[in-house]
Amino acid sequence: MSQNSPSETRLRLRAVLNAQFAVILAVCLVAAAVGGGLVYTTHVDPGTETESRTVSSLTVETEYVHSAEVTEPNSVFDTGTVLDGRNTYFTRVAPVLDVDVQTSYAAGAASDVEVSFESVLVIRNVGSEGGTVYWDDRETLTTETVSGVEPGETASASFALNSSEVAATASEIESELGASPGETETFVATAVTVEGTINGEPTSYARTIEMTLTPGGDTYSVSEPGVQSDTTEQTEPVTVERSYGPLRSAGGPLLLLAGLAGAGGLAYARREVDLALTPAEREYLSYRDDRSEFAEWITVIRLPESVHERPEAEASTLRDLVDFAIDNDTGVVEDPATDAYHAVTDEFVYTYTPPRLAVETADDAETAEDGEGTDDTETAEDGEGADDKAWVDADVSSAPTPDGRDPDGRAPDAGDSDPSDETD
Repeated sequence: MSQNSPSETRLRLRAVLNAQFAVILAVCLVAAAVGGGLVYTTHVDPGTETESRTVSSLTVETEYVHSAEVTEPNSVFDTGTVLDGRNTYFTRVAPVLDVDVQTSYAAGAASDVEVSFESVLVIRNVGSEGGTVYWDDRETLTTETVSGVEPGETASASFALNSSEVAATASEIESELGASPGETETFVATAVTVEGTINGEPTSYARTIEMTLTPGGDTYSVSEPGVQSDTTEQTEPVTVERSYGPLRSAGGPLLLLAGLAGAGGLAYARREVDLALTPAEREYLSYRDDRSEFAEWITVIRLPESVHERPEAEASTLRDLVDFAIDNDTGVVEDPATDAYHAVTDEFVYTYTPPRLAVETADDAETAEDGEGTDDTETAEDGEGADDKAWVDADVSSAPTPDGRDPDGRAPDAGDSDPSDETD
């Protein structure tokens, strides 16, 4: 018998469907219901959701622009030359730093917009880690408000810093206090305010930027942050139709179809096919389980005819035959000639014959009808020659040959009596 019958998978599928029919049907129906719900809520009535939509925005940009005019004669720069945008300036020839704070804004619409500036010079002494301020001195450099500023227009406020005077002020304070426990730093802090009706709404914007001034004797350094930009958006709630991703859009219909197909297939199988296994089919599956479990104990060997001359005992299952072989320290042989399993001992041969499925028996019958026995069957059914065949078989089986041998060609045993003598 083949080791892997093509009917085994179908039998096991039937067994599972029969045992778990209600559970599998429930799963299919639930899947169909969930898929139907997803299809309805995704494609038929997706519903709505509230989103925030940007209706306007305000962008404010502020920067420092600085320069220093050469006021002392020298061999490098002409008097009156403007040095601008540098990180380092020369204290002796250009001691005064001119600074402009410039602010502009961008908006869809605006009216009555005012831009205010307040710049303060801060000189202070702080601890090395920046956590402690030992002293500070503040001086207002400029306070200015520019009215009627339109979008894209630049408003500015100007002030000047004399680096020599700044350094002298710091030295004077340190001298008065008699000590400088930390590090002295100098910077300008500018508070910028934008107020007005922007994009149809009353708007107020405020930000502070800083520029550092570091006196160094013959030179002084300027460090500014560049263009500082801030954008604020005005939003409003908008109700829109809910949208879903491709996974849900395609998964819902697929789940619905799979659930319906599964439930329909189960109903068809139960109506058209007897899912319950017959005793023979259950016996076959039990044999296949045993064959797989005990495969390492079974060897495929063609046994000689002499083995079958021993008395034969029949095992009811392959498991029983393997258990017996293990207990008696012998092997289990699968004979390809007989498709049976044998355990051979000195006196007996123990045999298990696997069950044959009904479908296999039917296939064998069809093969026989198409093969060599067709003529004999048809002849017997027609009634012609059937009696003659039976008579010929009986006659040949009993009549001796002229040399005294039986029809199989064997010479009579010495103990056999001559038929003619018995007749006499």
